[in-house]
Amino acid sequence: MRSFAKFAAQFRIAAIAMMALLTVLVAAPAFAADPAPATPPAKTGLTVAVVDIQALLRDSKAAKSIETQLATIRKSFQTEVETEEKSLRAKEKEILDQKASLKEEELKAKAQDFQKQVAAGQKKIQDKKAKLDKGVGTAIGKLRAEIVKVVAEIGDKRNLDLVLARTDVVIVSKSLDITAEVLARIDSELPSVTVTVEK
Repeated sequence: MRSFAKFAAQFRIAAIAMMALLTVLVAAPAFAADPAPATPPAKTGLTVAVVDIQALLRDSKAAKSIETQLATIRKSFQTEVETEEKSLRAKEKEILDQKASLKEEELKAKAQDFQKQVAAGQKKIQDKKAKLDKGVGTAIGKLRAEIVKVVAEIGDKRNLDLVLARTDVVIVSKSLDITAEVLARIDSELPSVTVTVEK
């Protein structure tokens, strides 16, 4: 009886093992028939390029057009300042020449009026300078926006992950520098930028 119970137990263990083996064998073809979904190859690293913004703001046709206009505007501005100064010096001399013949109250009134004219002249010059700075800033802003647009388009075309400014990089391979390509595009698409100064 004991030997039969032992045999029955061994039979059950063998049967369970056989069932497990059959389950694996039956299921195996199903796994083989269902291939794993394809995954894109992993990138080995970032695709990087470098652009020299300062060179573009200096060497592009648009930058040179801004500089040429600025030189002309500054010359005109300087002439205007010199004319204003000459006029004030003439008024000052007139007051000094009349000093001996004027009463104290009259001299004081003329001196105060002259000081007001000097203050008004200084404010006029400051306002013009502020408007000039604003006009130049707007023109350079247009050029910068064009640089960003062109760099972004080149980046998309080349599938670049990152574009660094040359000023942020110590050493770089020439093959990574896209400045010449950007410059050619900007010179073609934005050969000049008008500097507009408010009146």
